[in-house]
Amino acid sequence: MTGPTPTPPSIQVDETANYAVVATPHPDTTGCNGYKVTGSGTVTGIPTTNGTWTQTETACTATTPGAWDIKGTATLAEPDGDKLVISYALTAPLTSDTTVHPSGTWSIVYGVGQYEEATGGGTMNATVNLLDHDHVTCKLVGSFRYKWQI
Repeated sequence: MTGPTPTPPSIQVDETANYAVVATPHPDTTGCNGYKVTGSGTVTGIPTTNGTWTQTETACTATTPGAWDIKGTATLAEPDGDKLVISYALTAPLTSDTTVHPSGTWSIVYGVGQYEEATGGGTMNATVNLLDHDHVTCKLVGSFRYKWQI
């Protein structure tokens, strides 16, 4: 007897990443007028309990008037090789403050290992001190589904 393929359960996401970044001027001073940013550090929470965070992004000031327009990808990797690759889109007001709080959304691009065929997304909020690139924090909240495990 065959029937429909069961839908995998939804998994809640509640992750915190702590990482350092390196920002270099973006070569497009007209269309972006911002930075290319790479980062690496740790990520903990649900589902990743003890993993690494790596990211690449562009942070532009010319694409959205009065705001940082941040687009990037990040990899949340577990020690056993399982990983989630996400994309994100964040904004933050341009102010004279040295600390900015970008916020927006994230979605899964793909998964590896137990996260194969993962789909989902949610919200992302970051805290960035523009004078301290060694201590950036972001929070991911949302849900996802991945390949049904039998």
